[in-house]
Amino acid sequence: MTEDERLIYNIRRKRRGALEKVIDLYTPYVGTIIYNVIGAAMTKEDMEEVISDTFVALWRNADKFDNSKGSLRAYLGTMARNLAKNKLASRRVNDEFTEMTGTVQEEPYNKIEQAEERKTMIHAINELGEPDSEIFMRYYYYDEKISDISKIVGLPCNTVKTKLARGRNKLKIILQRGENNEQAIK
Repeated sequence: MTEDERLIYNIRRKRRGALEKVIDLYTPYVGTIIYNVIGAAMTKEDMEEVISDTFVALWRNADKFDNSKGSLRAYLGTMARNLAKNKLASRRVNDEFTEMTGTVQEEPYNKIEQAEERKTMIHAINELGEPDSEIFMRYYYYDEKISDISKIVGLPCNTVKTKLARGRNKLKIILQRGENNEQAIK
């Protein structure tokens, strides 16, 4: 029995520890997918809500998971993407209603700028590829310890540290390339 099968088996039996393990393992992955769908359109709290909704949906629908159709990671990814799209669609409906009623609230410029910077950084981290992007998300975005990341990704601690150091250098190049492209457009 694979680890995913064991986790689903335990979730189906409503064992809380199994869900906590899934949350620990897959939150960075689910968070990245949700961010890629929602982007700067919503707040961090909205994204966290969709992340939570994803794991609650797994808890409630574990019986529907079919291991022969794909991995738990793929199942969570699909669920996260769909929930994020639904959240974004409901937000758009609310925004249209707000516009029709004339009570539009403008977001401060600095919040928009921060959201764009965050989006740019996430895209740059995704360009690092796996497992580097997952290591970066876990370390810098979710504040996980190197020893914990090492266990999750199955690499020695020193390798994780090396990947972080090399990744920082790669990120500088990726971000500089983006700035140069932006300046060329202007």
